[in-house]
Amino acid sequence: MLKNASYIIYPLFRLAFSMAAGIFLFDRFLSDRLSWPWAFGLFGIAVVLTCVCFRSSVYRWRSLFGYLATLSFFLLGGCSVLYQQSRIDYPWPQEAEVYEGVVQTVPYLKGKTFRAEVTVTHRLEASEDTCIREKRWLPVRRKILLYWILDSAGTSLQCGDRICFHATVSRPVSDMNLTGFDYGKYLFRQGISGTALAFEGHWKRLQPAFMLTWKQRALLLRERLLEQYRNWGLEGDVLAVVSALTVGEKRELTEELKAVYSAAGTSHVLALSGLHVGMIVGILWILLAPLKRWRHGKNVASVLLVVCLWMFAFLSGLSASVVRAVTMFTLYVLASWVSEERFSGFLSVTLTAFLMLVYQPMYLFDISFQLSFVAVYSILLLYPLISSWWSPRNRIGTYVWNALSVSLAAQLGTLPLILYYFGAFPTYFLLANLVVSPLACCILCATLGAFLLGNLPVVGAGVIWLLTQTTVLLNVIMESVSSLDGSQLTAIHLSAFQALLLFLLLGAVYAYLHRRSALRLMTCLGIVNVFLVIGIWRYGRPFSDSFYLYRSEVYHRKRFEAEVLSSANGFYRLDALKVAVLKDSTWRKKQAAEKLAVDYAYICRGFRGNVEGLSRVFEIRQVVFDGSLNPSYRESLKAECMRYQIPFAELPAEGSYRIVRKY
Repeated sequence: MLKNASYIIYPLFRLAFSMAAGIFLFDRFLSDRLSWPWAFGLFGIAVVLTCVCFRSSVYRWRSLFGYLATLSFFLLGGCSVLYQQSRIDYPWPQEAEVYEGVVQTVPYLKGKTFRAEVTVTHRLEASEDTCIREKRWLPVRRKILLYWILDSAGTSLQCGDRICFHATVSRPVSDMNLTGFDYGKYLFRQGISGTALAFEGHWKRLQPAFMLTWKQRALLLRERLLEQYRNWGLEGDVLAVVSALTVGEKRELTEELKAVYSAAGTSHVLALSGLHVGMIVGILWILLAPLKRWRHGKNVASVLLVVCLWMFAFLSGLSASVVRAVTMFTLYVLASWVSEERFSGFLSVTLTAFLMLVYQPMYLFDISFQLSFVAVYSILLLYPLISSWWSPRNRIGTYVWNALSVSLAAQLGTLPLILYYFGAFPTYFLLANLVVSPLACCILCATLGAFLLGNLPVVGAGVIWLLTQTTVLLNVIMESVSSLDGSQLTAIHLSAFQALLLFLLLGAVYAYLHRRSALRLMTCLGIVNVFLVIGIWRYGRPFSDSFYLYRSEVYHRKRFEAEVLSSANGFYRLDALKVAVLKDSTWRKKQAAEKLAVDYAYICRGFRGNVEGLSRVFEIRQVVFDGSLNPSYRESLKAECMRYQIPFAELPAEGSYRIVRKY
């Protein structure tokens, strides 16, 4: 056993941090300026120089070894993210094409269409020579988000099915100035190269189904478990919470239920993560306790525990968060065999992050990845410090104080990320987390008992009733906490620099509490002053209260938030302006004795007609074309605008159209 694992932990943490910095900086600044072969070339040169410095007998050269090793891992992160981007990006044709692919996830209904991730394997080459009749399929091997409308026969798709469809695939875009969230970049970092909509009659299921992968088998098994929940009689919010808490399926969660748990500060319980894995570890550790009486029983129990956790990960559909937590625990068990107990936690967490970033550098930009690792590091660092503030004299007090210490440590560590991404903070999170963990553990135990005893006539019904009532109690308590006055502080939006300053402040306070000195206190106060100055500047400067046309909707933006305006007939009055959103055939072939004055006519996908027809009904000051319009159709409408001398504007590929208001 290693007596001082810090010699492993700190270099590994430094190298993992360097690789993460390379991933971030190359993605942020060099993704459009440097190709991955050139990046790999720089990485190779850095590795060679590192080896030379390590083998050299000259001391000043060997002193460069650490810096060059850090640079090598920095370049490794950069070239890996550039290579991953090249595997996701694809020049999709602007016109509709015929594609063939494989359904990778379980389809589910979203609005009036079904949605699933599809790996496009081939594209039918469009030949301009009509004499060529031979079909040629070009390899694609990219993943897209496919929406489709069911045909009249009601043919359904399942995970693993092969599909042929005719649609236009394009990369989704978002307006950062309006929404503050780049949906296109989010999907791209999830490995999604584009989105497409296949209309009725434009897609066909191919037989036989493709050979299933382990991921697809896990998803289908999870669907069978959800069907078993329905057979037990679970429905509504009870089914939603049990499904999310046990197998990570969140399709049943309503927006109202999500808002309740978010306001209570317990949203993490609805997303399978390390919390649930920790509960399962506790339950299984109790069941495997008799094995610890043997000589090597503890090691045998640890191995069985790891096997059971990987079985649970498979039952949950091999979701990224569960695989991450189980991998972390597996490495923790291995690290506990070769290092001291106090180092095994840091070693397993750091090694898990390092291996996951090597496997998939895009994980760095996943919010759940960031929150998970920051929360674990915060617990490892802050929990011993917070728990030492008080020593209760009884078991109940010890349990309550330990639970509060863990919750406070995790919440403090993730606070900068929560305010940066969500702009809200739950004030009663300590109270809610005292209740949610025991009840969530009871739900897990009751679910396991229902699977084992569900077929017994009386006992099975009793266990299912207990599962239902426990879930109802959890929902009622969370709703009560969220309904308290001031349960959530909203509109606290931090910039990226402010979030970084808050992380630095937490680190400076931690260092000061460990060893108090005037210099560390001055550092804390200096960071606080800079943070406050930036906050006063951001919130004190004048802000624009504007209206935007975006995605066939009208948005009203106030400072950091934007809301969608609603209208029954598509007409909006924005101060002194009149806006008409045209996305159907309502005004086709219409006439009016007196024309209606419209400042902006926003023509979107679904519009049927032409500008000449609109000019018979409206007195249009300006036409705005949405980016979702068919290119050839848009060009014909633009030609009409020029013929009738009507000014027009087009939404940019990435952005919205800001309306200039009259006062």
